[in-house]
Amino acid sequence: MAKSCSTVASARIQQVFVALEDVSGTLQRPTAANYVLPAGSATLNQAPEYTNSDELTGTLDVIDQFKNALGAGEASIPMIVRPPADGSKMQGHDLFSALMGTVQEPNTVLAKVGTGGATVSATTIPIADITGGIMPPRGVVTIGSEKMRYLGVTTDTNGTVTALTNCVRGFASTTAAAHDAEDVITLASRVYIQDNCRPTISIWLKNDHTVRFASGGVVTAATVPQSKDGGQHCDFTIGFRQMGWCGSSILTSAPVGAVLTVETSEGEKAAEAYSVGGIIKNTTKNDDNSGAGYTITAVNYETGTITVSPAPTGWAMDDKIDPWLPDATPIGTALQSADTRVFVGGKAGKLTEGSITIGTPTSFTSEIGDEYPGENADGMRELSMTNGLYFRAKDAVEFKRGYDGYELPVHIVLGNKAGASLSLVMPRVKFNMPTVEESDSFVTLTRTGAILGTKGNDSLIIVQE
Repeated sequence: MAKSCSTVASARIQQVFVALEDVSGTLQRPTAANYVLPAGSATLNQAPEYTNSDELTGTLDVIDQFKNALGAGEASIPMIVRPPADGSKMQGHDLFSALMGTVQEPNTVLAKVGTGGATVSATTIPIADITGGIMPPRGVVTIGSEKMRYLGVTTDTNGTVTALTNCVRGFASTTAAAHDAEDVITLASRVYIQDNCRPTISIWLKNDHTVRFASGGVVTAATVPQSKDGGQHCDFTIGFRQMGWCGSSILTSAPVGAVLTVETSEGEKAAEAYSVGGIIKNTTKNDDNSGAGYTITAVNYETGTITVSPAPTGWAMDDKIDPWLPDATPIGTALQSADTRVFVGGKAGKLTEGSITIGTPTSFTSEIGDEYPGENADGMRELSMTNGLYFRAKDAVEFKRGYDGYELPVHIVLGNKAGASLSLVMPRVKFNMPTVEESDSFVTLTRTGAILGTKGNDSLIIVQE
């Protein structure tokens, strides 16, 4: 029996890939490792604007419009945090890299056990001679065959870490052991660190039968909500320089070298369904260039042709051409919102809901002669958090503290399994006076706070533990 499928794109069929660009603003090909499973509908658009002619006639009609140079495009990618238990790169690794700026990979930071060593039950481990990067405020280290998860650090007057504190010994099913001074300490966590200069990304978004793509992407915001329901989201907003698209068509004849003449299912020229940089495959021949696709290098709208690389062989009239993306499967294990924990001043908070907003605004150059936006420059970070809690009698002190603008460190831990959690570490959150609200039968407080830096680019550190 022949199948009759809808020609209208299904809202339930969507794929997203995000790749760090080797050259800023140059479209990066996607790989399976770049796959992001969207949790809700991802969006991507860059629409031109028009200016009405100021010419006057004998009527009140506008007689012409002029197309303006394009502004930056906008994209949004909602996703659930999915860190793999083996410590490998999680889903959206390139998004987090573009959000923060620098990634410190596992096993690159080394140190030594300090004077006096550590007993088998010690929860404070002296540390010295850190090399290769920073020791974050919390994370996982390896000493010999033992892994430890530390939840804090002590520092000297210069800010140098001198001890790991609140250590969970024998972490991740390893065995606790005594360690001598000078034993090597290896940081096993991947750490995302803020930087003044951040990498750009390319985005590939498939809506059923059509792929849109964008280059020169810059993460402008990320939101991490906390609730008791569903998966633990981290939702990204991106601005980008240039968008393209790649649709479906039918060959009107066999290719002439690398040049394909394409038409729609209704016999019209179909070159307008393509942009340079798109990647296609021959669905009829099941030919995707051995999993690499065929890249569009030129589009001629007048002749209705596209040019691809490499030149295909064996293709024929009436073959169906579709956009290509890599075969990919979800990365890591999805985290539950109910497992998220918030620590304010080192104490677990009993919260009803909340969120962190990580604003990283940027501006793009716009110069005469350029159709698309150019380089970007970041503005001042805009980091804030909010949380709600039931108003208990002990919480009345929040009013005076908030009035004075008190500060506490806040750690938000997403996930509760060894090796598969993500911690957002904010050493300095300045809280405001709370507001009083009602929720069902209870009175609640809502606290807001600004996330501040201490000595530069350290207002937020993200640690894959």
